[in-house]
Amino acid sequence: MKSLTKKHSFLFLSLYVTQFLGLGFFTEAFIAILRKTGMSLENLGIVYMLGFFWVLRFVWAPFIDKVNFQRIGHYRFWLILSQIVMVSSLFFASFYEVTTHISIILLCAVIFSFFSATQDIALDALVYKILTKEQRPFGNAIKVSGGLIGTVLGGGVALIIYSYLQWQITVLILASFTSIAIIQLLLFKEPAWEKKAKQKRFVFKEFYSFWKGKNRKIWLVFILLFPCAVATAHGLISPILVDLGWELKDIGLIVHIIGYSIGIIASFGASWLINKFGKKRVLIFCSIGQILGLFFLILLLHGYSSTTHVILTIGTIFIFYTPSTTVISTLMMDEIDSNNPASQYAIQHSMFMLSGLIFASMSIFFSGKFGYENIVLAISLIAFIPLFLSFKIDEFLSKEEQNEKIKINSLNTIG
Repeated sequence: MKSLTKKHSFLFLSLYVTQFLGLGFFTEAFIAILRKTGMSLENLGIVYMLGFFWVLRFVWAPFIDKVNFQRIGHYRFWLILSQIVMVSSLFFASFYEVTTHISIILLCAVIFSFFSATQDIALDALVYKILTKEQRPFGNAIKVSGGLIGTVLGGGVALIIYSYLQWQITVLILASFTSIAIIQLLLFKEPAWEKKAKQKRFVFKEFYSFWKGKNRKIWLVFILLFPCAVATAHGLISPILVDLGWELKDIGLIVHIIGYSIGIIASFGASWLINKFGKKRVLIFCSIGQILGLFFLILLLHGYSSTTHVILTIGTIFIFYTPSTTVISTLMMDEIDSNNPASQYAIQHSMFMLSGLIFASMSIFFSGKFGYENIVLAISLIAFIPLFLSFKIDEFLSKEEQNEKIKINSLNTIG
């Protein structure tokens, strides 16, 4: 496949949206709902642990690379299976009350989280297989924008719907929208991939060997620390606004729809920014922007809680976060090979997700003990580390890119 058709683009976007639709609901709208019922900040942090399946997905990613149902399609099979289970878990969760059956709802959320992570493994591998190297920035822009759209719908629109129609109708609507992608998958025919003569076997110890070498270790530190700003803002914004007396429907509209939509718009321009200014400049500029967003979050705590300021705060965070995430995802794909694409991408992106979950969960937990402002200030200092490392991003380039760069410099010297 040499070109990315509109049909494929829409399929990828739809799948990335649906896997974040329920996840966004459980980790954002559900958080605000539980906070409204009086749950403590310390206990709310536990809900973010749902995302740990995303952190651990490198464990079963080799199984998805290996098990191939050729008649259905290698990765298509896993996508269909994941979609069916995700829809079913939302459907069953809708029949229980959030105030009296929290444990059952959390079980449904755990099942959804596991299979949304499984879908992401298969989908990332499929995108890698279909896209050319030049198309990867665009493909990863679809990934980032799809995630944000799913979060907006699940965390924002669903919260507004809940304010009017309550739990059951809200979750059933989420299940209905998630099921749309199943129809697209049934109409999609996965290409027959060429088998490699020597298939490299991915074993668990390769998770450690992947990070050998100085450049890979710096790359690991970078992807572990980069999400600190956006994860903290993402985790704290809803509890802060609830504590400031905001209504749930207003939080859903202002934060999770208007604010995040700014990030979605930025994600669609991410591939253009990368081609225009290069990966390094985009990362440096966006790292600075995220620190600025944390500064606006501190102002929010000091009484600047108008609608305009809240939009400015969350919008600033995401307008800078989405292009940088597209760059990072593209660099991750540049570091993998076609033998085990699901596994090698998963071990990188799992670390990225691990960091986001830890910062989101711990920022809420420690804010209950030390206060919002102290935690935001501490995270602001940490955010300067990925800013510094962004200036050294050339060290993270794949060997293929480094060789291309050497050839270009040699030609320029000869010329």
